[in-house]
Amino acid sequence: MASQTDVGRRTALTVPQFSWDHPIPLGVRLGNLVISSIIPPRDPETGGTPSDVKRQVELVFQHMKGLIEDAGGTIDDIARVTFLVRSKAEHRPLIDEEWNAMFSAGGVQPARLVIEVPPQGGPSIQCEFIGMLGARL
Repeated sequence: MASQTDVGRRTALTVPQFSWDHPIPLGVRLGNLVISSIIPPRDPETGGTPSDVKRQVELVFQHMKGLIEDAGGTIDDIARVTFLVRSKAEHRPLIDEEWNAMFSAGGVQPARLVIEVPPQGGPSIQCEFIGMLGARL
């Protein structure tokens, strides 16, 4: 959690290996609530977006996990994930593969939404999520 920045009641979150140079944080923690901004598939080694769609999907999941961990949580604290993709047909199988690897297929998984958006340049997939740290029934 070393990359957090406190400003008032909000804590700005980052992913340690993820270069983020925008004034809007990659995510925010407010109490036990964690909300991400759009998480792009930025490669931590190059700083760019890989052309390989499978690698883009892997990176989005990697950054989502890193962000919830920076907030002090685990993937079990993620309640909902929204994916913005260029092609549901192309991305859904790749998302499903990473999803089932990250979130146990036998357990209760987070809510999920996949939205197809028209190509506008840039990455072919992005995601955002909402989490609640330590929420137990």
